[in-house]
Amino acid sequence: MKIAVICGGNSSEREVSLKTGEAVYNALAASYSDVYCLECKDESDCIEKIMNSKPNIVFIALHGGFGENGQLQATLDMLKIKYTGCGFAQSSLAMDKFATKSILKAFNIPTAMFKLIKKPEDIEDIDFYPVCIKPNNEGSSVGVEFAENKKEAKAVAEKLLKNHHPLIAEKKLSGKELTVGIIGDTVLPVIWIKPKNGFYDYHHKYTKGATEYIIPSQLPQKIENLVQTIAYNAYKAIGCNSYARVDIILENNIPYVLEINTIPGMTQTSLLPKAALAKGISFEKLTKMLVEAAC
Repeated sequence: MKIAVICGGNSSEREVSLKTGEAVYNALAASYSDVYCLECKDESDCIEKIMNSKPNIVFIALHGGFGENGQLQATLDMLKIKYTGCGFAQSSLAMDKFATKSILKAFNIPTAMFKLIKKPEDIEDIDFYPVCIKPNNEGSSVGVEFAENKKEAKAVAEKLLKNHHPLIAEKKLSGKELTVGIIGDTVLPVIWIKPKNGFYDYHHKYTKGATEYIIPSQLPQKIENLVQTIAYNAYKAIGCNSYARVDIILENNIPYVLEINTIPGMTQTSLLPKAALAKGISFEKLTKMLVEAAC
């Protein structure tokens, strides 16, 4: 069985993807004899390298952009090549924060109040402050900013809309930042994310020592169970059936779903592998499980 680990890409998360690709390749090489890593520049380069190498399985280690928004998954479906992770529909939905939150709202799953921002004037309709404003289709907390009032929000929107379109504005929540990994129908232990200061932005995610990860989460068992249930319900609401990570803020003991990551970071120190290890699943075993699921 030939396994191609595809990484790189041209999104803002390229460097994270390269780290994921290297870690996954090293782990899979311990279990399989024919594994290779394909570093790609963009979508056409990615497809060309996959078609030339003719793998049986593609392990998608791309973050953001065409690798996570369903485009690559749809192409692999047409080529009849199996791959890890969620399919086209789930990937496309999860990458669109507005669409995801609309579905969560329809299923009565707690999520912060939100509004899609296509132009600065859309800020006029927001009646919940303070707000968090961010790109609707980015990951790794890229472009996340906060505003205390309408004047600040309009200035933030004008700035972000120059490089990102559309945006999503959410009511800013205060509470514990949590994340829940899910593999198939197995919900992993909750991780409490404690940045040393501020919120869990790009710096705190990828700077060593900037954030403390607490697992077990130290939550009362009843609350831990509730958080896991809400995360699983969100995962199923958009049709996930492979693996994902659900990010949550716990405010007044209510778990509000922030977003669903269908291709979470997959290095030995990433959040999903941390949670898996807490359940007795090593990184090597985890990568092998995902390949077996793709089969």
